[in-house]
Amino acid sequence: MQVSGIDHVNVLTDDLEGTARFYERVLGLVRSENPSIRAGIAGYWMRDASGLPIVHLVDRTTAPGRYDEYQPGAPTNALHHVALRCTGFGAACERLDAMGLSYRVNDLRHIGLRQIFLTDPNAVNLELNFNGD
Repeated sequence: MQVSGIDHVNVLTDDLEGTARFYERVLGLVRSENPSIRAGIAGYWMRDASGLPIVHLVDRTTAPGRYDEYQPGAPTNALHHVALRCTGFGAACERLDAMGLSYRVNDLRHIGLRQIFLTDPNAVNLELNFNGD
């Protein structure tokens, strides 16, 4: 596996519209629908001028049970995970299996994406994104 950069930042919020307005106004990002989010969970992808989704916003109040332990405004609790662009999906899974690490795979091949979710030793949530891999 080779990491080539950070893909996006995911921010949990109790005020989705206000947070989206902040990123629009302060950073000039453009709000769009999030095509990978589960039905019933509200959120936006905030895209840069070239159309890349830089900040993912998730309204944690629309995902009961999933983000209950995270409290926006508390230290680091609004920042849910760091996402990295990667290659070598199969090799990554084999490595994680060999190391005995717990992880979850999200298969979104319908949008050309497979993901691995895991947590580092410091409880930092990592999302490894494999496009067309």
